[in-house]
Amino acid sequence: MATFKDNLLVNRIIALLIGGLLVFAIMSLTVIKTGKKENTELSLALDESRYEAGRLLADAKAQSENKDYTASKATLEELFINQPGSPEAVEGKALFTSINTAEAAATARWEAALPQVKEAWSQAMAVELRAQSAKEVAEMEASLEKTIDKAWDKAKEKVRTTWEAQEIKTPVIS
Repeated sequence: MATFKDNLLVNRIIALLIGGLLVFAIMSLTVIKTGKKENTELSLALDESRYEAGRLLADAKAQSENKDYTASKATLEELFINQPGSPEAVEGKALFTSINTAEAAATARWEAALPQVKEAWSQAMAVELRAQSAKEVAEMEASLEKTIDKAWDKAKEKVRTTWEAQEIKTPVIS
């Protein structure tokens, strides 16, 4: 039978385990709550930096300098949507206008150069296709010789038999 000391020892161990689990649960909840709060704050900070007017304008300028007008316009649209009253938005509108002008000029230059570019491309393509065609013809000729040789090896006996049969029918007069 269990004695009083044994029951007291078991009760203390159980109380210690329950207390430890309770402390662990409280600490875990506190850490999770703090982590979620910090995660929310960082998400907000990231969103603010993503749509920060100066960064968007700088990105649009860099894209414009690289003649990536579509991306530059998209970045400026983000600026206009997310920071409409900022001084950068005013500067962005001027940049947007200059991008449209530059894009129109680039399109006009392309349209003017298009016939010459197409002609040069067509001539280069024709030379390339002729070279490829000549190579294919040479390969076909070599392949044709091999095919004829193989067919001759297979048909040689039959052709000989046919030839000998014809020779017997038409004797050679000497």
